[in-house]
Amino acid sequence: MRLHLLLLAVLVGCSYFQDPTQEEATIVAPGHFQAGAGVIDAVGVLPNANRSNTKRSSTGRAPDPNLYRLSLRMDAGGFQQVDIDNGTFMAGEAVELTNDGRVVRISGTSLNRVLH
Repeated sequence: MRLHLLLLAVLVGCSYFQDPTQEEATIVAPGHFQAGAGVIDAVGVLPNANRSNTKRSSTGRAPDPNLYRLSLRMDAGGFQQVDIDNGTFMAGEAVELTNDGRVVRISGTSLNRVLH
């Protein structure tokens, strides 16, 4: 029985697919942040603040009416907050704020590239 559960857990883990559109978010007010890597300390919801997302997705889902405020502890020191359009980010995740106004998840592989 335990072997079956273990195999099932491995199969579920291997079949996990993350939508590439969920790997990054757009910073709503670009220009008001410092680019660099950091860790998300907290995520807050800004209810009904997403006025720009009014069209339905290709699957017919209603657009997300909320924006999300990330509180970040930056690797180069300091703390900052940015508002984004993607609610899939969680506290504890390593991210990079890019010069072009995106928040991108840093995987273990890309983190190693940054450090070396």
